[in-house]
Amino acid sequence: MGKYAAYTITTLKNTQVYKFDLLLRVMNSFILVIAFREAWKAIYESGQGLALSTGVSSQGMQTYAMLSVILFAIIPPSISYEISDKVRDGSIVFDMQKPWDYEWMHFSKAVGVFMFSMIYAVIPQLIAILLFFPVDYPTGLQAAAFAASVLFAFLLSFLINFIVGMSAVLFTETWGIEMFKTVITDICSGAMVPLWFFPEAVARFLSWLPFQGIFNIPLSLFIGKITGTAIWEQLAFQAAWCLALLLLSRLVLRRIERRLVISGG
Repeated sequence: MGKYAAYTITTLKNTQVYKFDLLLRVMNSFILVIAFREAWKAIYESGQGLALSTGVSSQGMQTYAMLSVILFAIIPPSISYEISDKVRDGSIVFDMQKPWDYEWMHFSKAVGVFMFSMIYAVIPQLIAILLFFPVDYPTGLQAAAFAASVLFAFLLSFLINFIVGMSAVLFTETWGIEMFKTVITDICSGAMVPLWFFPEAVARFLSWLPFQGIFNIPLSLFIGKITGTAIWEQLAFQAAWCLALLLLSRLVLRRIERRLVISGG
C-alpha cells in the first residue's frame, strides 16, 4: 500500500504547482455558484407551490444548487483520453506490466486530485457560502451522513470513469463514449436538476441507477430532504452500487489484461 500512498502524495504535490489555474477554476466555480443560486431563486419566486409540492424550500433549493457546483470539483477527472493515447502508442502494455495494480494506480491518482480539490476548492468555497449566504447546514448525524455520502459519491464517480476509460482499450477512440457518459451523468445524477423535479415515473427509474449517488443523495442529505431511517437506506444504496461497480471494474480489467497478453504473445 506504501507505493499507492506515495503516488497519491506525488499527485497532490504535482497539482499544487498550477496555482494560477486553480485560482481561475475557483473564480469560475464561484461565479457559477451565484448564477445557479439566483436562477433557482427566480424559479421559486415565479413558480407557485414549488416548496409545497417538492418538500424543499426556496432556501434549501438554493443551497442544493450552490453545493452542486462546488461538488463538481471532487469528481475524478476522466481517464479515457489518457488511456486512449497510451493504447495508440502501445505504452499501456508497459503500464500494466509494472508491479502495481492498474486500477489501484488510477485510484491513488484520483485520491490525490480529490485531496487537492477538497483543500483548495471545496472547503474554502463552502466556508464562503456559509458566511455570505443564508444556509441551513446539517449537524450531528445528518452532517456525518453527508460526509460519508460525499466519499461514496467520489468512489462511484471514479469507478464509472474507470470502467468507461478502459473501453479505450477496445475502441481506441472514446470521444463519443466519454461525451455520452458525461451527459448521462450530469442529467441522471441530479447535478443540474434534482430528481424530484422529474416526472414521477422517470424519477423512480433514475432512483435505481448509481448516478443519483453522485449528487442527488449527498446534496439531499445536506439540505435535510433525506432524514431518519432513509439516511441509512440511501447510504446503503451508495455502498451497494460501489461494490457492484467495483466487481464490474475488476472483471473488465482482468478481461482486458488477458486480451493484451494474448495480443502481445
